[in-house]
Amino acid sequence: MVAGTLTVMPNETSYVSPLGFGGAKSASRVSDTFNHAKAGDCLTWPDGSPDTVKIVDCKDDHRFEVAAALDLSSFPGSEYGPDAAPPSAARIKQISQEQCQNTAHEYLGPRFDPNGKFTVSLLWAGDKAWKQTGQRRMLCGLQLPGPNNQQLTYKGHVADIDQSKVWPTGTCIGIDPATNQPTDAPVDCSAPHAMEVTGAVNLADQFHDTLPADQQQDAFIKDACTKLTDAYLAPNQLRNTTLTLIYSTPAPPSWAAGSHQVSCSIGSPLGNGGWSTLVNSAKGPLVVNGQSPVPPPAIPEERLNLPSLPPASSPADSSASQGSSRTSSSQGSSSSSQSGSAQSGSSGTQRSPQTAQTPQGNQHVPGQPAGPGNGAGPPVTGNTFLNGPPPAPDGPPMENDGLPGPAPEAPGPPAPVLDPGAPPPGQ
Repeated sequence: MVAGTLTVMPNETSYVSPLGFGGAKSASRVSDTFNHAKAGDCLTWPDGSPDTVKIVDCKDDHRFEVAAALDLSSFPGSEYGPDAAPPSAARIKQISQEQCQNTAHEYLGPRFDPNGKFTVSLLWAGDKAWKQTGQRRMLCGLQLPGPNNQQLTYKGHVADIDQSKVWPTGTCIGIDPATNQPTDAPVDCSAPHAMEVTGAVNLADQFHDTLPADQQQDAFIKDACTKLTDAYLAPNQLRNTTLTLIYSTPAPPSWAAGSHQVSCSIGSPLGNGGWSTLVNSAKGPLVVNGQSPVPPPAIPEERLNLPSLPPASSPADSSASQGSSRTSSSQGSSSSSQSGSAQSGSSGTQRSPQTAQTPQGNQHVPGQPAGPGNGAGPPVTGNTFLNGPPPAPDGPPMENDGLPGPAPEAPGPPAPVLDPGAPPPGQ
């Protein structure tokens, strides 16, 4: 019944849906739908039966919202003439890239979320309708990608829907084996996937209609996602899965479009920008890149109860938190205590610009001093004096076996008075 399947476009968030059919009657029915569909119409069809595609009220379940109709018969040249062969899959991709991206932006205007869960798509009637009924209309629109390259159903116009890229708790997001990147399409958790969703956070509950600063977003989302993830995995602990807590902060265009939610997920980012391949839920017999994860050693109780060290006063401490953050992650949360406390067991935080790829960058260990790999720069080497160099020793110079001694130096300023509560020099 189906002559083609959904094809993921390279480097694009759009899909191609050829609807092909086995007989002239089905092709004629599909052509009739394509002839009448216009911008703002919604289309649907049952699973496995695209030959029954029809226009429905957008308040009901549907799989596709039309942004514009393209009549290829009006295009110059013989490529789309009466006797022309159907376009190849590569040509269909090209048409979608050239025509549908801008069309979707124009159709939704400021309500279009470029980082949202809807994908820009090109729907066409397939080879049979092209040959048997001369159907040359194609439809640009929006859809929700789902498992097994199928479109999910949804209700309402996209412009009236929160387009936040969130999924129900427990959803697993697929992985492209060629690139090790998430596909943004839900899959069964027993299938290879890049991450598992542990919850969603609505920033509008805290910040209402105003997009907060990045640091405020990050603090609020990290705390909420940590609690949601701990509750989702309980009684297991995130650190025992060896996975990382991942979340994003919404970009201004997404917030302006009405997308105020972010997804909390867990995954295993690779050092090269890709993601590890996970199989099964993190709550069950998880497999990471073909192997069962080995939990790290337990944190000694005396370490969990150490008092927090005072923050360092050097300029490097403030520079580690500068810059706009769009994606963050936190590793190893192991309790339901608040994020960032020494008791939470978090082993790191990663921040970087939003790329829809694995988050990378500075790492900070909550409740511990900054150090190598924690966003505070390289380790200090050589002689370093926090309060100036020590005073010269009193008394005559030491013997030097007849070697010429250094030239006398001009007296320097008196040694500074150390704060009695400060640590000794060099520590």
